[in-house]
Amino acid sequence: MSINKITYLDQLYNNGIFSISDPYIEILKYSDSLEITKLLWSLEIDTIYVASFSLVPSWTDGDDENPYITLSKPILITKNSRSSTISNHIKDKMKLSIDSFYLDADISYEVIVRYKEIKLF
Repeated sequence: MSINKITYLDQLYNNGIFSISDPYIEILKYSDSLEITKLLWSLEIDTIYVASFSLVPSWTDGDDENPYITLSKPILITKNSRSSTISNHIKDKMKLSIDSFYLDADISYEVIVRYKEIKLF
């Protein structure tokens, strides 16, 4: 696991099926390094977390029943992960999703982060 690149859960745990039950949830409005830094600072020291990211239209319109798009396979993060690496990963996957699914690039999207502590060793 590296703090400088994305490590996917299936690189270390290749059971094929994984569910994050009772996760912590954060909603990112901009997915920039500052928001990711705030998330990382909230994590416990010396703890590994698995995180998944979903793209949804902005909830400011009050509709929380919108479908969402999973942006990537679950990744591993720690308090020491680089916020810029995670932010770039999210933004790249958002752009790919918007282009691939012909989504309206002019509306606001948010990213739902679901994360939970994980014991790998």
